Amino acid sequence: MTKKQLAVASDTQHVVSSPDRNRKRSHSPGPDAAPTSTKFSPLPQYPPQPETFVYNAGVERQFFDAAKEALTTYSRDGELAWAEFLKCMDLYAQEILSRSEMLGMVEDLLGKRNTELFEEFKRILAAAGAVGTPTHDDAWHSVPLSEIDFSRCRKCSPSYRALPRDYPSPPCSERCDAEQKVLNDVWVSLPVGSEESYTFRHMRKNQYEETLFRCEDERFEIDMVIDSNATTLRRLEPIGEEIALLQEKEMPLSSTTFNDGIESNISRKGKDKCASNSKGGLGGKVFQYYFDDRILNTIHKHCITRIYGDSGQEMLKMLSKNPVIAVPVVIKRLRQKDEEFRAAREVLNRRWKELAELNYYKSLDHRSLTWRTTDKRATSTRTLAAEIKDRALHKGNEGVLAIAARKEKAKEEHGSFYEITMGRFLSRKMDLTSLPKPNISLFTPHLSMTYDNNSWAQRDAYRILSFALERGTISPSDKERCYRVWRDFLAPFFGLSLMWMQSPAISYAASTPTSTLSIVSNGDESGNEDDESSNEDLNDMVGDIMVTEEIMKDRDEGNDLDLLDHQPIAPGTNVSTIYGEGAIVKYRRLDNIYVISLPFGATAYLRQNAVLCTILCNTKSSLTQQLTSEDKETLDRNDDMLIIGPQSLYLFFRLHQILIRRLNIARKLAYSVNNDRALSTLLEQLSSKGSTDVGSRRYDAYISLVYGLVEGNFSSSSQNSSVNAAEGGKYEDRVRCLLGHGAYELATMDKLVSHILKNLQNLANLDTMQNMIQVFQRHREMGEFKPVAFRQEASIFSEGENMFAFQYCKVPKSDKTIMHMEFLGCIAESDEESEIENNMKTRSDLIVTKEEEKNDMPASKRPRR
Repeated sequence: MTKKQLAVASDTQHVVSSPDRNRKRSHSPGPDAAPTSTKFSPLPQYPPQPETFVYNAGVERQFFDAAKEALTTYSRDGELAWAEFLKCMDLYAQEILSRSEMLGMVEDLLGKRNTELFEEFKRILAAAGAVGTPTHDDAWHSVPLSEIDFSRCRKCSPSYRALPRDYPSPPCSERCDAEQKVLNDVWVSLPVGSEESYTFRHMRKNQYEETLFRCEDERFEIDMVIDSNATTLRRLEPIGEEIALLQEKEMPLSSTTFNDGIESNISRKGKDKCASNSKGGLGGKVFQYYFDDRILNTIHKHCITRIYGDSGQEMLKMLSKNPVIAVPVVIKRLRQKDEEFRAAREVLNRRWKELAELNYYKSLDHRSLTWRTTDKRATSTRTLAAEIKDRALHKGNEGVLAIAARKEKAKEEHGSFYEITMGRFLSRKMDLTSLPKPNISLFTPHLSMTYDNNSWAQRDAYRILSFALERGTISPSDKERCYRVWRDFLAPFFGLSLMWMQSPAISYAASTPTSTLSIVSNGDESGNEDDESSNEDLNDMVGDIMVTEEIMKDRDEGNDLDLLDHQPIAPGTNVSTIYGEGAIVKYRRLDNIYVISLPFGATAYLRQNAVLCTILCNTKSSLTQQLTSEDKETLDRNDDMLIIGPQSLYLFFRLHQILIRRLNIARKLAYSVNNDRALSTLLEQLSSKGSTDVGSRRYDAYISLVYGLVEGNFSSSSQNSSVNAAEGGKYEDRVRCLLGHGAYELATMDKLVSHILKNLQNLANLDTMQNMIQVFQRHREMGEFKPVAFRQEASIFSEGENMFAFQYCKVPKSDKTIMHMEFLGCIAESDEESEIENNMKTRSDLIVTKEEEKNDMPASKRPRR
């Protein structure tokens, strides 16, 4: 029999009436054959039951669920009644109770209210042992996987368990040997984490991923439409071809049958007219066509319904009633729609390509979606303070609760299996084996942080912070205090030279049109100095040297500075000049020249613009001398720095280290993305004019972006504030174009800088911190830090605040430093310290200050320096 879709009566799918059922459908029937019809025999019922009740495991489950609900709802002691019912079932299964005894007990439990339930129970009981009842294996298929106990099954991974050994293997034919080896029929994936609860959240998609997924959905939909349309067309085309073939054969057969009918009517008079009509078929047709609905499955019917819209169901009925007319029409419509769908896909492919090129690279930055929230929480004051306090309680280690909280946050951000796959990296205890260790008398340490590439990272961090401070909205007095903290404490602590910090001012003073500066030294050539290298050169110059300033002869008098409002600095004041620090000898009012004594033995004659700022003298204290003389312990390394300060200083150091780390990330990405060929068409390409170091110029471009971002977010009053604000709005996209999607941590640089400046401003306004800076300067001038003496003197000025100790160490033979932190808490004064303090109050000559304290100071107020 052929595989044509339009079959004769012998085919179970569709029937064509034919005089001879054993002949092929392509042949014409005999003239004497009468059309016959075939009825389909119903499928055999399984299992064969004498009654309409069908028994299977699903029926059992429904009955027991209904029985449990009935017993627990309508009985006074519902749980007890349900337990008694199960006890009866168990006794009957163990053959302790007979069937009649068990039925009597069950009838009493269910009562008259549940007579229908009891009758169903008797039918189930009667059918359970009948012939043809499903076996135990068939009962497995009605049990959901969620209700199978996998706890005792084999375990392959945290989320995969094997099916029970008696679970029947579902039949799967047409498998080759390779498929039998690799396809899985045993292991089942089970939820083991929070994904099965209502609190589980799938990975969030950013807006660029949403666009790509939308394109993928559209591509899938139109592909499915085209494929289903083509499948329906392939199913109906053979039927249409066979209909056309049979119609061609029907024409000569109809004419022959008609002539034979006339001759027979002439020769055989008296015959019934139905005999002649039957020779030509129904309505004069030779073939009678039947279209079985089972030819088309759900996909084919849905496709026909889609292309005809509201008339789809009507067209499906026409296929069954009149296939000769409907099938060719449907085939023609399907071919027309196939061409339209494929043309539409060609147009959409171009649009999808543009969207993919525009959004693909941005979609890889999956961390930026939640990074702002995560970073805000990680850099908050509460989080940073709680971390070191928790470590202080556990001797420098994280507590169990802190680790558990971090695991939960990691699951929230990375997924439920993060603890299993990456849990070993959650511990953040630093290995200090090859790193400088702190002083054991003062430090555990509770926390340690490293600074990589310290030589340039510290300078870039200072440039960014000083620029943000200058363009910020804080008051000028606070700006001055913040600059003093940098100059007196932070710069020497981090190893920044004062000459380098003032190099912009030096360059500005040297480039003013009013004057030019020169150094005259024993007939040597003079030269302008505007970098920190000038400081090193000046330190090497000894002897009687005189520095003078020559007025440009060709300068315009109108450009001269108006110095009428200038207030001279008092003689003896320490100042910072473009040639270094010095002391003012006198001020000549006639020519507005300062005579300044420089530390390397030179005398400088400078105008006002060459004097950068004044330097406050460090307060000397005999208490510091007394405590340091009694303390014989010093730091292990001479170049280590030690400071004790309040919580604002701890927060500043933590945030400052984060800024240094992110600058290292930016520089590393700037040099590494150039070697990634996959990003060559996605990153912004920098021209090679002027320098061959593309990575350095890419990093400089990023620093310029940070300047623009900080200026815009700090509401700069410059004329280009709107331009800078717009640049700040595009900051994240520009960083991605420069450094790639790995720069997601750099998206919150503006918030980080703002947070650092906030803590710096708090430091500058704290009297406790100012006193600690003076203690730091006194120990630094002595050439060594003594930790015990430092702590004793810090306890006097702590004023009941929680104090923190910091030791800053350089790693030998590397451009790397490490800072150790210790939470001291509220430093309690010992009896000896109290006695020293009382002696200090009574003897005014112990502390020599520029301004004497008032004698009527309250006794509860601790003296300050």
